[in-house]
Amino acid sequence: MTGIVISAQSQTCDSSGTTTREEYASPTLGQGMVYTVYTPPCYDPSANPYPVIYLMHGSNDDDNQWIRLGLTDLLDERISSGEIPPLVVVMPFGNVIANRNQFDTFSWNHIFLNELMPDAESLYNISTEAETRIIGGISRGGFWAYQIAFSNPRMFSAVGGHSAFFDLYHADPTFNPLDLALSSPGIENMRLWLDRGADDFADEGLDIMSERLTQRGVDFTYTVYPVGEHNNDYWSSHIEEYLDFYVADWLQQTEPITPTQASIFATNTPIAPFATTTPQAEQSSAEILLPVVAFSSLQTSISVAELQSVADGVLDSRLILTEPIAAQIDAHPQTTIAQMANLRERLWSSRTSYTLLPLSEITLDYRILLVDEMPVLEQLETYPFAGDTSNLTRFTLSGVTALTRNTRIAIDENSVTWAGEAIQPYVTSSDFFHMSNEVSFVDTCPNSNEILLGGTSSFCSNPAHFELFNLLGVDVVELTGNHNNDYGYTANQETFEWFSENGIATVGGGLTLEEARQPYIIEHNGNTIALLACNAAGPYYALVNEDEAALGGIRPGAANCDWNWLETELPILSEQVDVLIVSVQYVEVEDYLPLESQQIDFRRIANLGADVVIGSQAHKPQTFEFFATRRGETAFIHYGLGNLFFDQPFWGNQRFFLDTLYIADGQLRGIELFPGIIEDLARPRLMSADDRENFMFFMLVQQNGF
Repeated sequence: MTGIVISAQSQTCDSSGTTTREEYASPTLGQGMVYTVYTPPCYDPSANPYPVIYLMHGSNDDDNQWIRLGLTDLLDERISSGEIPPLVVVMPFGNVIANRNQFDTFSWNHIFLNELMPDAESLYNISTEAETRIIGGISRGGFWAYQIAFSNPRMFSAVGGHSAFFDLYHADPTFNPLDLALSSPGIENMRLWLDRGADDFADEGLDIMSERLTQRGVDFTYTVYPVGEHNNDYWSSHIEEYLDFYVADWLQQTEPITPTQASIFATNTPIAPFATTTPQAEQSSAEILLPVVAFSSLQTSISVAELQSVADGVLDSRLILTEPIAAQIDAHPQTTIAQMANLRERLWSSRTSYTLLPLSEITLDYRILLVDEMPVLEQLETYPFAGDTSNLTRFTLSGVTALTRNTRIAIDENSVTWAGEAIQPYVTSSDFFHMSNEVSFVDTCPNSNEILLGGTSSFCSNPAHFELFNLLGVDVVELTGNHNNDYGYTANQETFEWFSENGIATVGGGLTLEEARQPYIIEHNGNTIALLACNAAGPYYALVNEDEAALGGIRPGAANCDWNWLETELPILSEQVDVLIVSVQYVEVEDYLPLESQQIDFRRIANLGADVVIGSQAHKPQTFEFFATRRGETAFIHYGLGNLFFDQPFWGNQRFFLDTLYIADGQLRGIELFPGIIEDLARPRLMSADDRENFMFFMLVQQNGF
């Protein structure tokens, strides 16, 4: 590994580093915030960027906690002696916001990533590369260090948690480090450290984290020291071990610094990536190139062997490239070239052609292909055009799930694993997976101790089948369906509580109107995304109600698509997030085409600020639209995705889409389609190649008219 070189300078400098407290404005909070920075002896603003460690303080402490523990004195000693290379330490002050279990735009992770880090990087000569950027923290700061690192694993090379306070219930699984330890892709490429004393009250959460990392098969260090409580005496006694961990991959033979020397990085000596770095991380400086087709194309997947041939310079007659991309990959000289302005027309006029584009150049009328029938991001080690995906969020949307009637019976006979295993690899590969559950779980199902509000068409699910949601790694469940109150309000309430207890977020339904209307907001890889959902179809008893005088009385249920609410909420929400998704439980129609009223209402929602509008009611997949909004932007509308789990054995009702949104740099860049079919009434899977092409032709050409 090529390391950091200490070079002699003619100028004079001190053998002690400098600590400076900086103030920055937080537009999000509307107030000033501070952080403290340690710069090493002989700090040179014009040298190559210094490695940087971001260190978080514990609850009820401040940005000087690490200094009081003795860190800066230790850094001075080791840097001056040449034991470790010169480096910078940034110590943020989280103030009150860091003590809140809040994960929207106003959360500490947002402030840290989007306001503090850019400010520090603009003022100081510090690295912006993952290989030389590390994060760690004490107690509550350890929680945030792991939360931020696990949510953005390509931004940091290591993370340390010293008595890190983890808890199963103070964050939903989208944000909880204990859940991200099992689900977040790429954490295996970071070095991980955990420690505590034998008498530390944070032991339970740390032990769970250790168990889950072990279950995941991730390498990590977890040290339980025989003496120590949750206090500064314990942390100060191990400050040397902490520093040893953080600088381990930056060590090399260096010369001691004297007061007459300045320390800089040798100008031609890059810092090599860690030995554990994957090809994906090695190519992180360039944008990934994705295979895309016209949205109207019948193609959904391409083989990695075909793409490797292109990378090897073999001519592919189906490939059309822009000149810059052709030069970048050293394509065969006879490869078809098109100007960017003409590329869309060329692809849309030939449903068999494809191209390669970086995320920044993909627009909605292109469609991103699977590679060997799986997302590119799941096979970057073998993908020939891999590159930076640290700005990318994949959000997968699905249609109707009703684990009832013959679907319930089929799962009883075959198991939950059988039901979900065919789509599990695909949906768990997505950063976020949405399911629309329309039926509550009832202990006595299919019997009832209450009056069935849905009459003879009342639906219920077996509580044992709840495990399907965990198997599929569901992040958010939509509760706008019209059958969740069929077996009584108690069943719906208990189902809602089960989702909460399992750390699965809900949207579009709840125990109160406020809960039902609450948007699901996530922040991931620099993208802020909101999902809002509502029911436009009823019936009355399916809708949440807080007026005891109203028909049906007080009850949990779905949020009604009240236009007064939507006209107020959507414009505000669209300004607060990068991408706004709205899911609507509309009037059901047994058709592949939307109702005229459905088109009017979905377009109206797009004009109010939605970037994506989907129909969660459709039992048959419905058509797509790229709608030019009054805002001057294009919204993606999918009028219906079809059934995901339901027992309607008809040609159209067995077929469905999963829509995966590719969101990068705060913009919806493209769509990836997964055309599926439901086997044996309860087992969705990817269609076979022939069935897939026929289905795509039927939906995109015959029905959509593309």
